[in-house]
Amino acid sequence: MKTSRCIVLICIVVMLLGSTFRTSQAPLFFTLSYPDGSHRSEEVGEYDEEGLMEPFRLDLVSVDGLPSFYSSSIRTTVCDDEVCEIMHIRLFWDLTGDYAGYDTLPGHPLTKFDHEPFVSGDYLKLHKLLSNDGSILKFKAKEELIDKEKVKASDVVDGTTGATALEIREEVVEGALYTSYTLWHIAYKGDIKNMLTQQTAEVYNDVLRDQFLNSDRSSYQLFALERFNDDDFMEQRAFLLKSMREGIPLLRKFILNDMPDGLWQEEKMQTEVCGLFAQLDVNSKTLLLGKIKSTGAPHASSLELLSQEIKGMNKNQLLTYLDVLNEQKELSALTLSHLKSASEDPNFQYNFLVEERLGEKIYP
Repeated sequence: MKTSRCIVLICIVVMLLGSTFRTSQAPLFFTLSYPDGSHRSEEVGEYDEEGLMEPFRLDLVSVDGLPSFYSSSIRTTVCDDEVCEIMHIRLFWDLTGDYAGYDTLPGHPLTKFDHEPFVSGDYLKLHKLLSNDGSILKFKAKEELIDKEKVKASDVVDGTTGATALEIREEVVEGALYTSYTLWHIAYKGDIKNMLTQQTAEVYNDVLRDQFLNSDRSSYQLFALERFNDDDFMEQRAFLLKSMREGIPLLRKFILNDMPDGLWQEEKMQTEVCGLFAQLDVNSKTLLLGKIKSTGAPHASSLELLSQEIKGMNKNQLLTYLDVLNEQKELSALTLSHLKSASEDPNFQYNFLVEERLGEKIYP
């Protein structure tokens, strides 16, 4: 009898634990690889500011001893001018302080207007909002969220039906305006991002560097590049070229600005980068031509590759390139051929500049 009673009690405890803890399940939304194995959380800081219900701790989660992501279980108020509700949620950031997902806490589903619980579509919309670092909420003060003349009274905080500006309404969860606004601003709080990136810098090592370089997260790649020394640049040629082909403009900008002259002046490296010219965004094209001009003594093979792209240059880019060519004692036959073709093309709007700047070399 006693044994049976113990079994019943154990089952009840297991059921209760199963309904209140999600230790083995991945979060509702998580943009990183959630660890399957054992992981350890360590408090690395606490964040507090006026308006928060209480400070919340920031934890660094490590997997197999290697830093993986940051998390925080947050309990805070969501308020309009008169009514407040308490919200419970768990937020995640990657190792550079960018939003990486969220999860509900046991027994505390998210709610909206008149205590109506979130449905699956609401949770997804909230994740999409939190994934948008350029949300319109970034530029809105809390008092700008609604037209107070159109407020429909309710006994809960998000009771603002019909009052939310259309441009805002399309981004936030319907009926959860203040919840959406509060969470977005916590997820993208600059002070929090600074705390997390500083912590990552303190534990940064070669293993983490290699992980960042092989990651598909641009923020990780940029974090690693910002800490490159000259030897790192020399050793990571393949990564640099891959980033120039596939990376975001900010990544390309960093590479072009900080690549050591010794590496840039290598013919193979320089010509491979110049060969990517047509694939680059407009700002990267300008930076590339500026680097050619400022470093001097470009390789003939690089100039030949760029000569093929004359008609794809804007006016300022073309002028920079022509200035570089003017400084050369001699131009290859292939480069001259492309220059002549551009100068004689009636459909090329800057054909006159080519002849004006380089006429003597094209038509000796």
